[in-house]
Amino acid sequence: MAHGPNASASAPDAAELGAEWARLATRHLDGAYKLAGYLLGDLGEAEDALQEALVRAWRAWPKLRDTDSFGAWLDRIVANVCRDRIRARRRVRSVVLDDKMEVATADPFRATLNRDAVGRALARLSPEQRVVIVFRYWGDMPLEQIATHLDLPLGTVKSRLHYAQRLLRREIER
Repeated sequence: MAHGPNASASAPDAAELGAEWARLATRHLDGAYKLAGYLLGDLGEAEDALQEALVRAWRAWPKLRDTDSFGAWLDRIVANVCRDRIRARRRVRSVVLDDKMEVATADPFRATLNRDAVGRALARLSPEQRVVIVFRYWGDMPLEQIATHLDLPLGTVKSRLHYAQRLLRREIER
């Protein structure tokens, strides 16, 4: 189908377009949630990021020209929201609690990433590198598709992947 809602849509058309947005968003929701979870490594933060991304997507929906690219478009929005959140973390000071104060959670992302040396090393990457690594290895995407999803030149994706792999290797071997 060829484009999102527009300003001249009549009431029934607007309702149809809203229903189409909901259908497309629902189809891609699970993948977007997993992307946010692996990028952020935290269940609650992934939920918040996905909600923010869906709001941004809804607001930008009129600008989407090709609904066939909805999944890549939503992934790009999710990745951008997550990147912003990762950057914001670095500006916020945190207090380390001892093991006795640890709260038990059912957070699959945090538990998986904390158990895994790769997951711990992933936290050391820049937000830009982390997005490329998650798309490549957790999303099993070819580099060309990552470039499309992130709206980046292929060379930039290759460079980020190369430097991210090098840093991961160094971190894991430590």
